Amino acid sequence: MRVAFQGERGAFGELAAVQFFGRKAKPLAVPEFSDVFSSAASGRAAYGVIPIENSLAGSIHHNYDLLLENKLYIVGEVLLRVSHYLIANRGVPRRAIRRVFSHPQALAQCKRYLRKFSGLTVVPVSNTASGVRMIQEQNLKDAAAIASMQAMIDYGMACLAKNIEDNPNNMTRFLVLAKRQAPRSGRRRAMKTSIVFSTKNIPGALFKALSVFALRDINLFKIESRPVHGKGFEYLFYLDFEGDVVDEAQSNAINHLREITAFYRMLGSYPAGRLVHPEYKKRVT
Repeated sequence: MRVAFQGERGAFGELAAVQFFGRKAKPLAVPEFSDVFSSAASGRAAYGVIPIENSLAGSIHHNYDLLLENKLYIVGEVLLRVSHYLIANRGVPRRAIRRVFSHPQALAQCKRYLRKFSGLTVVPVSNTASGVRMIQEQNLKDAAAIASMQAMIDYGMACLAKNIEDNPNNMTRFLVLAKRQAPRSGRRRAMKTSIVFSTKNIPGALFKALSVFALRDINLFKIESRPVHGKGFEYLFYLDFEGDVVDEAQSNAINHLREITAFYRMLGSYPAGRLVHPEYKKRVT
Protein backbone atom coordinates (compact mmCIF):
# COMPACT_ATOMS: atom_id res chain seq x y z
CA MET A 1 0.00 0.00 0.00
CA ARG A 2 1.62 3.23 -1.16
CA VAL A 3 1.41 6.17 1.24
CA ALA A 4 2.67 9.54 -0.01
CA PHE A 5 4.53 11.95 2.27
CA GLN A 6 6.49 15.13 1.66
CA GLY A 7 10.26 14.97 1.93
CA GLU A 8 12.75 12.13 1.88
CA ARG A 9 13.55 8.95 3.77
CA GLY A 10 13.71 9.62 7.46
CA ALA A 11 11.28 12.55 7.35
CA PHE A 12 8.74 12.77 10.16
CA GLY A 13 5.97 12.34 7.58
CA GLU A 14 7.35 8.91 6.73
CA LEU A 15 7.55 8.00 10.42
CA ALA A 16 3.91 9.05 10.88
CA ALA A 17 2.83 6.95 7.89
CA VAL A 18 4.61 3.86 9.23
CA GLN A 19 3.11 4.36 12.69
CA PHE A 20 -0.41 4.63 11.26
CA PHE A 21 -0.34 1.83 8.69
CA GLY A 22 2.32 -0.49 10.10
CA ARG A 23 4.21 -2.95 7.93
CA LYS A 24 1.74 -2.77 5.05
CA ALA A 25 2.77 0.83 4.33
CA LYS A 26 5.05 1.46 1.36
CA PRO A 27 6.09 5.10 1.88
CA LEU A 28 6.29 7.22 -1.26
CA ALA A 29 8.46 10.33 -0.93
CA VAL A 30 7.31 13.36 -2.98
CA PRO A 31 8.89 16.84 -3.18
CA GLU A 32 6.03 19.13 -2.06
CA PHE A 33 2.90 18.99 0.10
CA SER A 34 0.81 19.60 -3.04
CA ASP A 35 2.36 16.43 -4.49
CA VAL A 36 1.02 14.45 -1.52
CA PHE A 37 -2.51 15.57 -2.43
CA SER A 38 -2.08 14.92 -6.15
CA SER A 39 -0.59 11.47 -5.51
CA ALA A 40 -3.58 10.42 -3.41
CA ALA A 41 -6.08 12.01 -5.82
CA SER A 42 -4.57 10.38 -8.92
CA GLY A 43 -4.23 6.91 -7.41
CA ARG A 44 -0.45 6.96 -7.51
CA ALA A 45 -0.77 6.42 -3.76
CA ALA A 46 -3.67 4.98 -1.80
CA TYR A 47 -3.22 7.55 0.95
CA GLY A 48 -1.38 10.75 1.73
CA VAL A 49 0.02 11.93 5.06
CA ILE A 50 0.51 15.63 5.84
CA PRO A 51 1.39 17.57 9.01
CA ILE A 52 -1.30 20.06 9.99
CA GLU A 53 -0.14 21.49 13.33
CA ASN A 54 2.64 21.31 15.89
CA SER A 55 2.24 21.74 19.63
CA LEU A 56 5.08 24.30 19.73
CA ALA A 57 5.15 26.06 16.35
CA GLY A 58 1.41 26.02 15.63
CA SER A 59 -0.55 25.43 12.44
CA ILE A 60 0.84 24.73 8.98
CA HIS A 61 -1.35 27.16 7.09
CA HIS A 62 -0.40 26.06 3.59
CA ASN A 63 -1.80 22.60 4.26
CA TYR A 64 -5.11 24.05 5.45
CA ASP A 65 -5.36 25.82 2.09
CA LEU A 66 -4.54 22.57 0.26
CA LEU A 67 -7.32 20.77 2.12
CA LEU A 68 -9.80 23.15 0.53
CA GLU A 69 -8.22 23.13 -2.93
CA ASN A 70 -8.27 19.32 -3.22
CA LYS A 71 -11.19 16.94 -3.00
CA LEU A 72 -9.77 14.46 -0.53
CA TYR A 73 -11.15 13.26 2.80
CA ILE A 74 -9.45 13.07 6.15
CA VAL A 75 -9.67 9.39 7.16
CA GLY A 76 -7.32 9.33 10.15
CA GLU A 77 -4.80 11.23 12.21
CA VAL A 78 -1.51 10.55 13.97
CA LEU A 79 -0.15 12.49 16.96
CA LEU A 80 3.57 11.89 16.57
CA ARG A 81 6.05 12.60 19.35
CA VAL A 82 8.78 14.64 17.68
CA SER A 83 12.35 14.48 18.97
CA HIS A 84 14.90 16.60 17.13
CA TYR A 85 18.58 15.70 16.72
CA LEU A 86 21.47 17.92 15.69
CA ILE A 87 23.13 15.88 12.95
CA ALA A 88 26.48 16.33 11.19
CA ASN A 89 29.05 14.40 9.20
CA ARG A 90 31.18 12.02 11.25
CA GLY A 91 34.20 13.69 12.82
CA VAL A 92 32.70 17.20 12.74
CA PRO A 93 32.73 18.75 16.26
CA ARG A 94 29.92 20.90 17.58
CA ARG A 95 32.22 23.93 17.86
CA ALA A 96 32.78 23.87 14.08
CA ILE A 97 29.09 24.38 13.25
CA ARG A 98 28.35 27.69 11.52
CA ARG A 99 25.19 26.71 9.59
CA VAL A 100 22.11 24.68 10.55
CA PHE A 101 19.74 23.31 7.90
CA SER A 102 16.16 22.25 8.56
CA HIS A 103 12.50 22.82 7.78
CA PRO A 104 11.20 26.16 9.16
CA GLN A 105 8.84 24.34 11.54
CA ALA A 106 11.70 22.31 13.03
CA LEU A 107 13.85 25.44 13.35
CA ALA A 108 10.99 27.16 15.19
CA GLN A 109 10.66 24.20 17.55
CA CYS A 110 14.36 24.45 18.53
CA LYS A 111 14.79 28.21 18.89
CA ARG A 112 16.13 28.15 22.44
CA TYR A 113 18.79 25.57 21.62
CA LEU A 114 19.94 27.45 18.52
CA ARG A 115 20.48 30.61 20.57
CA LYS A 116 23.39 28.86 22.28
CA PHE A 117 25.44 29.18 19.07
CA SER A 118 27.17 32.47 18.27
CA GLY A 119 27.37 33.62 14.66
CA LEU A 120 25.07 30.84 13.50
CA THR A 121 23.31 31.00 10.11
CA VAL A 122 19.95 29.23 9.98
CA VAL A 123 19.15 27.80 6.53
CA PRO A 124 15.52 26.76 5.84
CA VAL A 125 15.06 23.74 3.55
CA SER A 126 11.99 21.94 2.25
CA ASN A 127 12.22 19.03 4.67
CA THR A 128 14.21 17.97 7.73
CA ALA A 129 15.66 14.89 6.07
CA SER A 130 16.69 16.82 2.95
CA GLY A 131 18.98 18.95 5.12
CA VAL A 132 20.76 15.80 6.32
CA ARG A 133 21.14 14.52 2.76
CA MET A 134 22.53 17.87 1.58
CA ILE A 135 25.18 17.97 4.29
CA GLN A 136 26.20 14.38 3.58
CA GLU A 137 26.33 14.71 -0.22
CA GLN A 138 28.34 17.95 -0.09
CA ASN A 139 30.49 16.65 2.80
CA LEU A 140 30.03 19.94 4.65
CA LYS A 141 32.33 20.35 7.65
CA ASP A 142 30.81 23.53 9.09
CA ALA A 143 27.13 22.55 8.94
CA ALA A 144 24.58 20.48 10.79
CA ALA A 145 20.92 19.60 10.27
CA ILE A 146 17.98 19.28 12.61
CA ALA A 147 16.08 16.10 11.84
CA SER A 148 14.96 12.73 13.19
CA MET A 149 17.16 9.95 14.48
CA GLN A 150 15.89 7.89 11.54
CA ALA A 151 17.37 10.39 9.07
CA MET A 152 20.67 10.21 10.95
CA ILE A 153 20.64 6.40 10.70
CA ASP A 154 19.59 6.35 7.03
CA TYR A 155 22.39 8.69 5.93
CA GLY A 156 25.07 7.28 8.24
CA MET A 157 25.64 10.54 10.07
CA ALA A 158 26.66 11.49 13.63
CA CYS A 159 24.60 12.98 16.44
CA LEU A 160 25.95 16.17 18.05
CA ALA A 161 22.98 16.65 20.38
CA LYS A 162 19.62 14.95 20.95
CA ASN A 163 16.18 16.07 22.12
CA ILE A 164 16.94 19.70 21.33
CA GLU A 165 13.29 20.78 20.91
CA ASP A 166 12.19 23.62 23.21
CA ASN A 167 9.64 21.49 25.05
CA PRO A 168 9.82 17.75 25.79
CA ASN A 169 6.12 17.41 24.95
CA ASN A 170 6.71 18.42 21.34
CA MET A 171 4.30 16.63 19.01
CA THR A 172 2.97 17.05 15.49
CA ARG A 173 -0.51 16.17 14.33
CA PHE A 174 -0.56 14.46 10.94
CA LEU A 175 -3.67 13.92 8.82
CA VAL A 176 -4.23 10.82 6.69
CA LEU A 177 -5.95 11.61 3.37
CA ALA A 178 -7.82 9.47 0.85
CA LYS A 179 -10.25 9.79 -2.06
CA ARG A 180 -13.06 8.15 -0.10
CA GLN A 181 -14.37 8.68 3.40
CA ALA A 182 -13.25 6.41 6.23
CA PRO A 183 -15.31 3.17 6.44
CA ARG A 184 -17.39 2.75 9.57
CA SER A 185 -17.41 -0.37 11.71
CA GLY A 186 -19.81 -1.62 14.36
CA ARG A 187 -17.45 -0.89 17.25
CA ARG A 188 -15.84 2.49 16.73
CA ARG A 189 -13.14 4.33 18.56
CA ALA A 190 -13.80 7.89 19.68
CA MET A 191 -14.49 9.88 16.54
CA LYS A 192 -13.60 13.35 15.35
CA THR A 193 -15.04 15.40 12.49
CA SER A 194 -13.40 18.21 10.51
CA ILE A 195 -15.33 20.77 8.44
CA VAL A 196 -14.73 24.12 6.76
CA PHE A 197 -17.28 26.90 6.35
CA SER A 198 -17.69 30.63 5.77
CA THR A 199 -20.27 32.83 7.43
CA LYS A 200 -22.82 35.19 5.95
CA ASN A 201 -22.11 38.89 6.33
CA ILE A 202 -24.50 39.45 9.23
CA PRO A 203 -23.97 40.55 12.86
CA GLY A 204 -23.01 37.71 15.18
CA ALA A 205 -22.54 35.24 12.32
CA LEU A 206 -19.61 33.33 13.84
CA PHE A 207 -21.24 33.25 17.27
CA LYS A 208 -24.39 31.78 15.73
CA ALA A 209 -22.34 29.21 13.77
CA LEU A 210 -20.54 27.97 16.86
CA SER A 211 -23.74 28.02 18.91
CA VAL A 212 -25.19 25.11 16.90
CA PHE A 213 -22.59 22.89 18.60
CA ALA A 214 -22.91 24.42 22.08
CA LEU A 215 -26.68 23.90 22.02
CA ARG A 216 -26.10 20.17 21.54
CA ASP A 217 -23.19 19.84 24.00
CA ILE A 218 -20.73 18.96 21.23
CA ASN A 219 -17.12 19.52 22.21
CA LEU A 220 -15.08 21.72 19.86
CA PHE A 221 -11.38 20.83 19.61
CA LYS A 222 -10.05 23.59 17.34
CA ILE A 223 -11.04 26.47 15.09
CA GLU A 224 -8.64 27.90 12.52
CA SER A 225 -9.38 30.90 10.29
CA ARG A 226 -7.86 31.35 6.83
CA PRO A 227 -8.40 34.24 4.40
CA VAL A 228 -10.45 33.64 1.27
CA HIS A 229 -7.93 34.12 -1.53
CA GLY A 230 -8.84 37.03 -3.78
CA LYS A 231 -11.43 38.45 -1.38
CA GLY A 232 -10.15 41.06 1.02
CA PHE A 233 -10.71 40.26 4.68
CA GLU A 234 -13.18 37.44 4.18
CA TYR A 235 -12.44 34.23 6.04
CA LEU A 236 -12.95 30.50 6.02
CA PHE A 237 -13.19 28.68 9.34
CA TYR A 238 -11.80 25.18 9.78
CA LEU A 239 -13.41 23.41 12.71
CA ASP A 240 -12.63 20.11 14.48
CA PHE A 241 -15.31 18.73 16.78
CA GLU A 242 -16.05 15.58 18.74
CA GLY A 243 -18.14 12.79 17.25
CA ASP A 244 -19.15 11.36 13.88
CA VAL A 245 -21.11 13.39 11.36
CA VAL A 246 -23.67 10.56 11.14
CA ASP A 247 -24.46 10.71 14.87
CA GLU A 248 -27.77 12.38 15.67
CA ALA A 249 -26.52 15.41 17.57
CA GLN A 250 -23.67 16.05 15.12
CA SER A 251 -25.92 15.57 12.09
CA ASN A 252 -28.50 18.01 13.47
CA ALA A 253 -25.77 20.53 14.26
CA ILE A 254 -24.46 20.36 10.69
CA ASN A 255 -27.94 20.75 9.22
CA HIS A 256 -28.47 23.81 11.41
CA LEU A 257 -25.04 25.20 10.47
CA ARG A 258 -25.71 24.89 6.75
CA GLU A 259 -28.82 27.05 7.13
CA ILE A 260 -26.79 30.00 8.45
CA THR A 261 -23.49 29.79 6.53
CA ALA A 262 -22.51 30.94 3.05
CA PHE A 263 -20.24 27.95 2.35
CA TYR A 264 -19.85 24.52 3.92
CA ARG A 265 -17.78 21.42 3.22
CA MET A 266 -17.24 18.26 5.22
CA LEU A 267 -13.57 17.25 5.29
CA GLY A 268 -13.99 13.94 7.10
CA SER A 269 -15.10 11.95 10.12
CA TYR A 270 -12.36 9.66 11.41
CA PRO A 271 -11.05 7.94 14.55
CA ALA A 272 -9.38 10.39 16.92
CA GLY A 273 -5.61 9.95 16.93
CA ARG A 274 -3.47 8.77 19.79
CA LEU A 275 0.01 9.89 20.74
CA VAL A 276 2.62 7.54 19.29
CA HIS A 277 6.41 7.43 19.49
CA PRO A 278 8.35 6.71 16.28
CA GLU A 279 10.42 3.56 16.02
CA TYR A 280 13.94 3.94 14.66
CA LYS A 281 15.85 1.14 12.95
CA LYS A 282 18.59 0.50 10.46
CA ARG A 283 17.07 -0.16 7.05
CA VAL A 284 18.26 -1.79 3.86
CA THR A 285 18.91 0.88 1.23
